[in-house]
Amino acid sequence: MFHDMALKAQAIYCPDTNCTRCRLMRAVDYQFNALRLGNIALPSTLDGRSLQWELKGSSPYISLNGHSLFTTSLPLDGYTDGGTLLCRAGDETVRFNLTIAPDDAKFGYLYCHMSGTSENTLYALGTKDDRGLLFHPLLNNQPIYDPEVMAEIEGGVRDAFICRGQDNNYLMVTTDMSNRKSRSWFNHGIDLMKSNDLIHWTSVSIDFRRGKEAFSDPQSKDWFADYTKVNRVWAPQVIWDKDYNNGQGGYLVYYSMLSSNPGDDHDRIYYSYANREFTTLTKPQLMHDRGISIIDCHIDWNDCDQMYHVFFKKEGVAGVDRGIYKAVFDRLPTGQWRDILHITNEGASQVEGPSAFRLINENKWKVAYINYGVNPKIYRVCEANATLENIDKGPEIGRNVNPQHGSFMTVTKEEYDLLEAWSELSLRVQEMKNDPKLSKSKKVQAAQAALEVTFETNAVNQLLTLYTKTLKNIK
Repeated sequence: MFHDMALKAQAIYCPDTNCTRCRLMRAVDYQFNALRLGNIALPSTLDGRSLQWELKGSSPYISLNGHSLFTTSLPLDGYTDGGTLLCRAGDETVRFNLTIAPDDAKFGYLYCHMSGTSENTLYALGTKDDRGLLFHPLLNNQPIYDPEVMAEIEGGVRDAFICRGQDNNYLMVTTDMSNRKSRSWFNHGIDLMKSNDLIHWTSVSIDFRRGKEAFSDPQSKDWFADYTKVNRVWAPQVIWDKDYNNGQGGYLVYYSMLSSNPGDDHDRIYYSYANREFTTLTKPQLMHDRGISIIDCHIDWNDCDQMYHVFFKKEGVAGVDRGIYKAVFDRLPTGQWRDILHITNEGASQVEGPSAFRLINENKWKVAYINYGVNPKIYRVCEANATLENIDKGPEIGRNVNPQHGSFMTVTKEEYDLLEAWSELSLRVQEMKNDPKLSKSKKVQAAQAALEVTFETNAVNQLLTLYTKTLKNIK
């Protein structure tokens, strides 16, 4: 039965450990489901049997040379049939249907993160050629918005997570918390933010202590007997759940939470759904209970093995057992987690804030986290294979970035250039305002006005044009 199903159903859960087809899929990290640029070394033997490979059909994207399968270009318009690959192992022949993944059409990477020295959100950029290893800060590591305005509960933002929305916009979620003010590691809510240009953001703060009044579904099940006792809502993230609401889809927002209600003695992972406008949340429901505290979940869909991969921190353990773990599951939001690995790069040192991103047009991933158990702290960016395993001990992101818990999003050339121009213009305006000869000039006023302009449509390109023109005028 399993061998007649689509490849995604066989990815991990085929019960036959001797199945030739599944063993070969594992050997190539399931990349036949989503081929990207580069070379796949095909196995030459299996159980003493010599393997012979043959590519059936013609494709402009791939070629076969002996035991090497090459993908030299990618389609622009979605996943594409790549033909059939045959493997002859003695008297057994196994057939694989190949799928070519689409070109990502991205230029670089945006690292959106909490400041390492304050409760603010910062940006840093890296190009595709840097492969997630080199980033430079924007705005000289100044905040991208005012947390006193955006975080209405406590006026501090932590653990920034950014992603693309479904309506040509961008979404961000943060932990609404100010340890600087409260001198406490307790907090009570999160911030839902939205932008159409990556620069100007609107925010709605959800204070979980308000209970039914805080959520969009007051009649649904209550997980907490008393919402006023919610005292920890940490590290929210967002993922699009295509199956939600009978296939219409929805924004799944997940986070860890703790309360002082009886029996609530460890952090569990909960989820809510946000509306399309990203302004409301449904009541929290249980996503995963480890039996001990876990926090800082990060979930990615992997089109190679067709599984959801979740990284998380075990908070309720000590010594070498602490740190970042990974599990996989097959469906949102309550699929059964299957533990896969424990990242032991840092030994018994304290680590948190995992994040992962696939390299542009490659089946290689980067897995990042912060080691806060050393002084100075280390924010490490490691490399992983197509199934987010075999994680190396990667280099530091660079101390010029002032890194902390955050997330990564790929960006187009236009988005990259816009953020660069915005940073340059903002810093130039600051310099001019500090110059007594220029502070009240019309050029300063015009440049400041340009930074405050917003557009309803085609915002990225229109702002890029405006900032470029303004920079030319003030230079």
